[in-house]
Amino acid sequence: MTADVRALGGTEGAIRHTAEQLAESPSGRTTGWWGMVLFICTETATFAAFIASYYYLRFSADGTWPPDHEKLPSLLVPSIGTAVLIISCLPMWLCNRAARARAGGLRLLMLVVTMLGGAAFLALQIVDWSDEWPESTLSKDTYGSLFYSITGLHTVHVVLGLLMLLLLLAQAWVRRLQPARQAGAIRVVALYWYFLAAIAIPVYITAYLAPYWI
Repeated sequence: MTADVRALGGTEGAIRHTAEQLAESPSGRTTGWWGMVLFICTETATFAAFIASYYYLRFSADGTWPPDHEKLPSLLVPSIGTAVLIISCLPMWLCNRAARARAGGLRLLMLVVTMLGGAAFLALQIVDWSDEWPESTLSKDTYGSLFYSITGLHTVHVVLGLLMLLLLLAQAWVRRLQPARQAGAIRVVALYWYFLAAIAIPVYITAYLAPYWI
């Protein structure tokens, strides 16, 4: 009789624990997820407008492109930076998986690694701008204006992504969010980080490779 009562109590406790987990975990796509999707769509349209403007003005320009007084962009540093940003999607993906599995240590580690990748991209972008200056400036001509506008727009978005990661790291450190909600927040930020890596490809092709091809 006592064993049956204990078994019943254990079963009730397991059911209650499961119910609490289900109540804690958001079902389906969260509002934050859909908000991020809409934001990404808006920003994709913005990048598309900038890139389309680049090719429109390039094919409308007379003479060589870049202009004769401009130098062709360096490829080494931006190539490394773009590759680093794309590779940083791997630790971001691992962080997302670790958050779902409630693996707190791995989650924090992958957050830090992803942040280091984003910071390395920013550092390399600054190095690239310093190499281009003063031969190419924002106000010197159309080419320089487009180059810095497109690469600058992408850099601003990477800075925003780093701030999101920093906020996640602070929240995980002080344990202000429940594990399920932390996993949901990481999922939303991961979606944005993948967007940064994806948009880096057309930005790289347009700003750095296109002057050599067209």
